[in-house]
Amino acid sequence: MAEVHDEAVELRDKAWTYAQRGVVALVIFLAGVFAGYQLWGQATQLKEQVEELTEKNHTLVTERDTLRSKVAIVERDKKEVEQQLTDAEAKVATAEAKVANAQARSPAEQAPAGAAQP
Repeated sequence: MAEVHDEAVELRDKAWTYAQRGVVALVIFLAGVFAGYQLWGQATQLKEQVEELTEKNHTLVTERDTLRSKVAIVERDKKEVEQQLTDAEAKVATAEAKVANAQARSPAEQAPAGAAQP
């Protein structure tokens, strides 16, 4: 009976030893998973980089929109100035035509008047 009792104690000790080893292995495995998650799973550096790039992107989009509105304003002003130039050129052409017409009439009117004066 002592042998049976010794075998039972020995079996219980082996089971306890394997249970302890299993618990230690499980703790080590979970510690590794936790450490891996902290280092790579949360991706803290990547999140910071994403936030930084998102902010930079927002800044660039805002700047682009501002520049587009400035371009639109400049184009509008350019069209207004071109219209003013076209109007001014038309006025100049009209004025030149009137001057040329007046000069064409002046010598004709002055010739008979000049002939009567001498």
